[in-house]
Amino acid sequence: MFCPNLAHFELSPKRSHINKQLVYLLVHLLFLLTFFTSSPLVASAKEGATVQIAETSEAVTVPKFVTIPVYYATDREEQGQTFGTRRRYHELCEHELYYGTAFVTVPNLKKKVLNEKLKNLNWQAADHKGGNISKKDKIDATHPVMAKENFIHRVKMSLDKEALDEKGKPQLCLFVHGAADAFEFCVEDAAELAYYMERPMVIYSWPSDPHLRGYFIDSTNIEWSQKHFNMFCSDLLELKRERPVDVICLSHSMGNRLVIRALPVVYGKGLIADWEMISPDIDADTCRHYMMGFTQPNAKIRLYVSNKDIILPFTQMLNGGYYRLGEAANPAWDRLKRDKAEYLERIDFTLIDKGWYGHSLPFELVANMVDLDKPGEGYALVPETSVKANRVARFAGRSERLSATSGEADFCSKLVRSK
Repeated sequence: MFCPNLAHFELSPKRSHINKQLVYLLVHLLFLLTFFTSSPLVASAKEGATVQIAETSEAVTVPKFVTIPVYYATDREEQGQTFGTRRRYHELCEHELYYGTAFVTVPNLKKKVLNEKLKNLNWQAADHKGGNISKKDKIDATHPVMAKENFIHRVKMSLDKEALDEKGKPQLCLFVHGAADAFEFCVEDAAELAYYMERPMVIYSWPSDPHLRGYFIDSTNIEWSQKHFNMFCSDLLELKRERPVDVICLSHSMGNRLVIRALPVVYGKGLIADWEMISPDIDADTCRHYMMGFTQPNAKIRLYVSNKDIILPFTQMLNGGYYRLGEAANPAWDRLKRDKAEYLERIDFTLIDKGWYGHSLPFELVANMVDLDKPGEGYALVPETSVKANRVARFAGRSERLSATSGEADFCSKLVRSK
């Protein structure tokens, strides 16, 4: 379709008003001529007008940021309006947690409109990101029993407004973060997961240090936190008995140690309906020990790995050269698949792993797999029978049987872009 370029019209100061009117009249005449002579273009014009209206409407109603509540339980040391890297109890642990709600602001990347469902989840529109420390509604820890009851009540209230799943139960997300994460980074990750999951989000935060040099301290602290996490799982089981709920467990990196070691507590209780294990930093054979003797659970389990990840090969070297469960090229899988392939799905998300060292959280992919059992628009999962280990992984496994290509279990799928 011919359309005059207004930039080519040179307007003199004296006659600019008249010339502009003539130009716009010409443009409108050409448009009307096209309208009556070309029906396909008419449809295109109409569609374009509709999109423009929709975009104009969204520009008014779509917030730039959204503030999402994250219900937290932590055994970190309290530090002002946040929590630090050390344990709540330096000695003579009394096994009590701090509870509360953190209101975390995240970018509205998907341009979501705050509909009734999101408002019921207490999402709020925001104009800016906010400070480094999130606003919190802390529960008074003076009386531990009352504090726990108050926290459970908050979670119940969020479930009362949550949409039901196909089984007629509300769903609750439980996020357990990894090592080298400050509390505020952890609740931000939880909020980003909640943004894509669109469900109430609970985080269990253990005392991890945001510096890599504190890796071995984190390994000690997460072991110290195990009893507390087991007790927290028991509290969720009590909640489930009072208020039927399906828990979606989302565990990242070293945080998987807490969840795997809690299997004797939660197994067979029906607490976890869906378990998303992301880049787990735990000895692969140790994981097998915890899973031995357990028959197939009534839960969907997905394991996300990335060959871009150089953190896990590094931690492999720090732990005597023994393979980590979340490594993409891992010979241990050949031993594991015989028992667990029936219900364990392994997904290679190298394609979208972020950062130069990988080990990121694929927020949207995880949410799509939970909701749709598919990776989402523009992506597909294809069978993957072998993985070429990256250089760091080959160096880390040089004393073992790791070759350039490591045989993988037949339940491994690779994320690719769909055509």
